[in-house]
Amino acid sequence: MGKLNIVMTGGTSGFGGITAKELINNPHTKVFLGNRNKEIQGAEHIPLNLNSLENVRSFVSEITKKIKPKKIQVLICNAGLNHPDINSRTVDGFEMTFAVNHLAHFYLLRLLMPYLDTNARIIMTTSGTHDPSENAMVAPPKHANAIWLAYPEKDKTLDEKMTINAQRAYSSSKLCTILTIRHLVSTAEAKQNNWQCIAYDPGATPGTGLLQKGTLFMRLAWQVFTIPFLRKLMLPKSNSIQDAGITLAHLALGKVEVPAANFYVALRAGKITFPLPSKLAQNDTLMQELWRDSEQLLLETKFILK
Repeated sequence: MGKLNIVMTGGTSGFGGITAKELINNPHTKVFLGNRNKEIQGAEHIPLNLNSLENVRSFVSEITKKIKPKKIQVLICNAGLNHPDINSRTVDGFEMTFAVNHLAHFYLLRLLMPYLDTNARIIMTTSGTHDPSENAMVAPPKHANAIWLAYPEKDKTLDEKMTINAQRAYSSSKLCTILTIRHLVSTAEAKQNNWQCIAYDPGATPGTGLLQKGTLFMRLAWQVFTIPFLRKLMLPKSNSIQDAGITLAHLALGKVEVPAANFYVALRAGKITFPLPSKLAQNDTLMQELWRDSEQLLLETKFILK
């Protein structure tokens, strides 16, 4: 049996860094990490800047040259950010949070689909913030309209407060992740090749770099909650970085038995659960429209899907 070819984004810090190390230390894996400039010992490093769709395409070109045999057994889309406003744009002109968290990974997925092996596992990191019933400290999404999220000036549901809009950009991008996984499950490629498609929610995980561009108060609070007794007291459903990272690695290696009908895996207080996602995430019309409109955004910017 050959080694598992694992392609991962977001594997240099936070719980993703723990995941990457766990995978690298497994003798049966070959790990390809996409990141801007940080190399992790034991992994094949390939430059990747998710702010640029052209760079995503270059990354895929390099990956397909390096993987031998020409198949990927595990794809992990874990990189993400939570920008403090919705004014920043990528080089392609899209709102930063939506573009990095959803559109760049959607493009990466589409380009790598022909290289995914039979029984491949595709894992995309989402967040409980997509679900209003979670009562997260982040404003939940109102929609998953790709055009409005890419170009916030067109969004008719914006709030007067910029902080609320920024929070919704993040939670909406994570809603898009679940809808993307749901649609992927329904594709002919996934069915014919028996792909396992998972939207992984690591839960609240203080200490990650997620809020590195948040307010000073948010950044300080996020670090304070890394103290175990404070985290358990103030955020009883939260997880340690270690637990979140190891769980993602176990999902990637097939060490977690995910019920056949489930695609949403959520870590709560260190325990793996399989809840239903939000009502918006279960909406088939939104799922189909998001996939269609995401493709359209790529085509409008002349990025082909093959």
